[in-house]
Amino acid sequence: MAIKLLCYIFFLCFSAIAFCQDLGQIGKAKLFKLTGGVAANAIFYEGQSNREPFTYFVNGNVNLNISGVYNIPFSFSYSNQEFQNNNPFTFNRLSIHPSYKWVTAHIGDVNMTFSPYTLSGHQFTGLGVDLTPKSPFRISAMYGRLLKKIEFNPNDQQSLAAFERIGYGFKTGYEFDKFSIAAIFFKAVDDKNSLENPVPVELELQPKENVVISLEGRAKLFDKGEISLEVASSAITEDLNVEGGEENSVMLSPLLQTNSTTQQFKAYNAKLSYPVAQGTVGVSYEYIDPDYRTLGAYFFNNDLENIAINATQNIFENKVNVSFNAGLQRDDLDNTKSTQLQRVVSAINVGYNASEKLTLSGGYSNFQSYTNIKNQFDFINEVSQFDNLDTLDFQQTSQNANLNANYILKDTETQKRNLNIALSFQNAVNKQGGQTIENGDSNFYNGSASYTIGYPATNLNISTSVNVSYSTIGVDNSLTYGPIVSANKQFFDKKLRTTASLSYNQSNANSEKQGEVTNVRLSGTYVYLKRHNFNLNVLSQFRNSTNSTQDFTVTFGYNYTFDKFNPKFKFPKRKGRKEKTKKDKNSNEEQRVHFKYRDSLYQGTLAEVNIQLENLQNHPHFDHIPGYKKGELTMLRQIVADQKEAKEYKPKAIIFLRELYSYEDFLAGYNQLVFETLIELRRDMLRLDYAFEKAFVKAKVAVDNHELHPKIEEQRNLSDQVLRNQYKNLQENSDNALGRLIGHRWMLPIIKSYRTIEKIEKPDKYLSQLMEQEKENIFRMKDQKNDDQKIKLYLITQIIDFYLKESLKHTDPDKFELKYIEKN
Repeated sequence: MAIKLLCYIFFLCFSAIAFCQDLGQIGKAKLFKLTGGVAANAIFYEGQSNREPFTYFVNGNVNLNISGVYNIPFSFSYSNQEFQNNNPFTFNRLSIHPSYKWVTAHIGDVNMTFSPYTLSGHQFTGLGVDLTPKSPFRISAMYGRLLKKIEFNPNDQQSLAAFERIGYGFKTGYEFDKFSIAAIFFKAVDDKNSLENPVPVELELQPKENVVISLEGRAKLFDKGEISLEVASSAITEDLNVEGGEENSVMLSPLLQTNSTTQQFKAYNAKLSYPVAQGTVGVSYEYIDPDYRTLGAYFFNNDLENIAINATQNIFENKVNVSFNAGLQRDDLDNTKSTQLQRVVSAINVGYNASEKLTLSGGYSNFQSYTNIKNQFDFINEVSQFDNLDTLDFQQTSQNANLNANYILKDTETQKRNLNIALSFQNAVNKQGGQTIENGDSNFYNGSASYTIGYPATNLNISTSVNVSYSTIGVDNSLTYGPIVSANKQFFDKKLRTTASLSYNQSNANSEKQGEVTNVRLSGTYVYLKRHNFNLNVLSQFRNSTNSTQDFTVTFGYNYTFDKFNPKFKFPKRKGRKEKTKKDKNSNEEQRVHFKYRDSLYQGTLAEVNIQLENLQNHPHFDHIPGYKKGELTMLRQIVADQKEAKEYKPKAIIFLRELYSYEDFLAGYNQLVFETLIELRRDMLRLDYAFEKAFVKAKVAVDNHELHPKIEEQRNLSDQVLRNQYKNLQENSDNALGRLIGHRWMLPIIKSYRTIEKIEKPDKYLSQLMEQEKENIFRMKDQKNDDQKIKLYLITQIIDFYLKESLKHTDPDKFELKYIEKN
């Protein structure tokens, strides 16, 4: 029934495109208008990191407009980079998004989002559609392959076998004057016959089926505020191969195949916001069942209850902006865990535009979590081994504070000088039984000061800065500091832009030198005929610690932008249509814009703001942006500069600024992303420890019981070929299972040690190398709008691959112990 409905919706969409053309538009606008750009980047690397010596990336975004009626967006991305593992996801993408008036289709490798609890950013290969007519109705629908089938490869220890997974769903809504309502349906099912080769039991791969329904509502409150609500229910059958009926009947049983592995979960989310004076106040509540998930997203936070309040306010004629939020979170909603975790969060941020020259901002946050050990009588009928359970109560408190000041020392036509100072502080205290545990008190201090001087007449900017980081953990302390000097210069009427920088930092632990790193960066960008952009970036990094290493990276990129493709098809002039005179065109140059972005004001004529944006992009603060992104930014800024109307200029300028700051925003959350991923991985590894050992024992017993095993090599060589092949395959399976077990056991304590965010902010040599190695890949996925959950899954595969390769250097296959199973 659902598939028939989807087919019906798709038929309506394409019928509308085919038969509802507004022929009156033809002749009023250009017949064809092609806009967008393509970019290609090549990276050469030589060094000690686990990276490919040569990789390339090609991506593009193109939109074809026909007669001002049809829009056909097209995007693609391709790379030769090897992601080390077979996986069921597609990294190279090809998608097209044609639209006609209120109909937009999504074709190829695309993703859609219905809501956070149903379909949420999961990539699929297929077809989607959004219908947004000028009426209260809204409809979205999709059908496609969520996962491609991957056969198990016994020769690849990190092989990710997967069944082919098909999904389909729709979201339909109706908007009234005062409120709106929407319903969501999503279903995904694995084809259990899609795999030909058997998959080892320890991989715990079973075909699944999932159905989700959700209701959303939104209403205005006293014509000013707004209240929204979503209720979702997800039923999932964990193993379609299990025979027999379900143990407990679930509401969604008629919509999927059920058995004893079928479970149903629920989630609620409610939000209220109301404007007050020059700001807003709000409150939210969220409840998610333990184990709640759907097959329409990569990861889910579940088993939690959140209550939060927030408020923002602009005061003193909008010179001061204040925001505040606080919340309480708890888990163990079904009262089955041996511990219960509660978190209390509060934060306040203040921004102050003191004058045109001075801008100040600061913030403070307090984070507390409590873990309470429950009485063991809830689980077993015997006295706990602990005499005083209350001494196991664990409390963690962290405080964060930051302050930023920016002052314009001079701003004239011949010279510009700027000073920026940034300070941050973090304190974390871990207590058990009311007492601070050993090494449980840590403090982190970070400070930076930068001075920039620019000479507009000669297109030269010079910047110097000093960065200092000091931390204490228990009785230990560490200090990292160093200067950065950079300069950028423009040549040939600003067509060639060059940048050079030199940085040095030294690390010390307990007043003893640990190592030093020197970076030399050179980069250049050349613009040819406004549309062609060539960029070259060279980085040489020297590390001196216990071992001296050198990394050398060269990135070359080419970008082409176009927005004036217009074949000369002439149509008769319409009466009353006014020709734009030369005077009208020249008047565009005098148009002015005025807008604010991230506490910075951009105002003046279009030409003046163009210079502001150009100087900002060339500031040394953005030197660390990956080379491929720099080319894209130049392309976006060129598109901004080509705008002649103020109303079109502002939104495109904001798009450029958002992309310019995207890498900085990414780095601010990179440590947290890695930390959350490692927590997910640790849980899975603890669960799989027994499975890996069991798989090895099973494989080893199969080898020992084979009739060729007792024979010597010469006797085996004289045996039947079929028997020899069987024995060889069993040996390979046993060796692979042993490799997985040993690598897992070596890796497990390392992953378990990453228990706090501080371990990520000050990583060991393994994690430091991995994070540096994957930083640009993760940013690229973020930049391509991949969902965080998909990024975490990719990062998990890279972490496993990296550490298992490292384990080969530190383990001996002949030295291992079985934890759970006795050797036969």
